[in-house]
Order: sequence, then C-alpha cells, then structure tokens
Amino acid sequence: MKLLMENWRKYLTEETDATGDMPSHLLRQQNRQKDAQALLKSMGFSVRRELGRGAFGVVYEVENNSTGERSAAKVVTADNKREIENYKFAMEEKAFMPEKYGKYLPDVKKLITGGDSTIILMELLEPLDPQTAQDLFAAQDAPTASIKKDKILKNPEAVAEITKYALQNNRILDQMREFLVNRDQIVANVINAVTKISHGGDVQSVIYTVATETAKQINFQSPAIKSSFEDALTDTILYYFDKQIIPVHQPEPGDEEVDRDLWAGPTFKTVEGLFPEAEGLMAAMKYFMKDKGWRPKDVHIKNVMRRPSTKDFVIVDLGLFKRGIY
Repeated sequence: MKLLMENWRKYLTEETDATGDMPSHLLRQQNRQKDAQALLKSMGFSVRRELGRGAFGVVYEVENNSTGERSAAKVVTADNKREIENYKFAMEEKAFMPEKYGKYLPDVKKLITGGDSTIILMELLEPLDPQTAQDLFAAQDAPTASIKKDKILKNPEAVAEITKYALQNNRILDQMREFLVNRDQIVANVINAVTKISHGGDVQSVIYTVATETAKQINFQSPAIKSSFEDALTDTILYYFDKQIIPVHQPEPGDEEVDRDLWAGPTFKTVEGLFPEAEGLMAAMKYFMKDKGWRPKDVHIKNVMRRPSTKDFVIVDLGLFKRGIY
C-alpha cells in the first residue's frame, strides 16, 4: 500500500507515471535539454546554471570558454514559431530604431537550431528587485506591498484620467453608443463624483463609485446588460492597476476602433508624473504602439528584467508585440 501511494503521488506531480516510468512528454523534454546542453558545449559554451523555466522553454546561464563572456541561452522546441519569430523580430527591429527606445528590447545575439531545439542566445539580465517590480508593474504576484495604487488614488487628477479612459473605452457603452448622445457629459459627471471621494487606497472603491454613478445616469435595458457593463468596467480598471505600467493603457486585440482613437485623447501627463523612474520605458511603449503599430500587451512583473550595466528595464517576453504572429 505504501508503494502504491508513493507511485500515485509521483503520478500526480508528473515525476513518473503510475508504473514508475517517466511520462513520455517529460522524457522528451529532458532529452531535448540534454541535447541542447551538448550543442552549447560543442560550440564552446559552458552551462553554468539554470536560470528559470516556463511554458515555452528553459533558460540557462552560459559562459563563452574563449572570452569568458556570459549570456543567457533560452532553449525552445524548433517548431515553436511564436518564440522564435518574436526574438527574430527583436533582432531585426532593434537595429533600426532610436537607441532610446531600442534599449528596452533584449540584445539577441543569435538563434541556433540543432536537432528538435532552437537556442536563443541573448544578453544576460538581472531580475527586478521585488519592490520595484511591485511598485511599477503589478499589484499581485510579488511579495511586498505596492505603493503604485496609493500614488494614483491619492491624486484626484490621476483618478480622473483612469476613470475617463475606462468609460470611454467600455465595450458595453460602445455597443450602446447610438443611444448615448450625451456620453461625454455622463463621463464628466462620473469623474466629478469619483474625484470628490477619498478612496483610501482602495481600487474597489473607485470601481464601485464609477459603476454606481454611471448607473444613475444610464437606463440599462436589463440587469444582464448592467452586469456586463460592471464586469467590463472592473476588468478594465483592474487591468490598468494590476497588469500594466500606469499609464500605458492598451487596446484589446482586434479592437481597431480603440486602436485608432487611442492617441487622440489626453497623454496622461498627470499620471506619468507619478512614476518618473519608468518615464523612459513608458515613452518607449508609446513609441512601440503609436509609431510602430505594435501591441505590447504582455509587459508585466514576470516579463521585465534589468540590464546590469545601466539598470535599464528590458522587456524579455515579446508575446503580443507584432500583429499577425499568431
């Protein structure tokens, strides 16, 4: 019975299957990593340690045996078009853009394919310290308390800007636009109400106030529509606070109308002023979106690192930068 339970535990944690053998997909992954390490060694690199692993591959710290230079080597399956195309994209685009923007993309040195793996050799970066990561990039997934939302909520003009953007880009209100001839006035009234209240660092208080004040002025045709409006509003506001750098407001995939209108409104200078340490990165994000037409939607706490020599932020996962990659 003890052996049976141990095999079951290993099966559940994917260490082995119920017979004691390693599952085939894990065995293939293990062999792929061994082959990649052997390829790196054959090219004159020493594998020093594993830096991390995710859904699309494993990253190693490697050292050039001739020069002593250390790099990061990301190993992905050779048929993983998403990752490979993204890093090729970074190599090609970075060479032709102003350095003040390009420095926020990783230096990709080469892509090496051998067997069923592709090795993406790039500069070695360092992780963000937990407090910086939390303050700028997320209100979750980090071990320390964030001051980002407190900075924003203490500033009525910043609250007004986020409220305005959330209502102007609410998909339910967009669907009702032919009936909302006074939408601008509704937005102005809601902003007036939400900025008169002290929210005490509570984002939910902002969401509740915006939803309640909007409902006072709009006759939603059914409880279901009202509920959908509230859900969309909540998602949008939390997205601004939790997922992205404030105030890098992002369009939803496929929402061409939002894409066209994104830069027609205010530039959110008030909120930007609250985060001077991220001013350069926010300018780069705007350049990527406005001038290049990219969708940098995946810039969050797990996808940003720092260049050790300059302490610049570097976006290491280019997941949704280029339209049409997937």
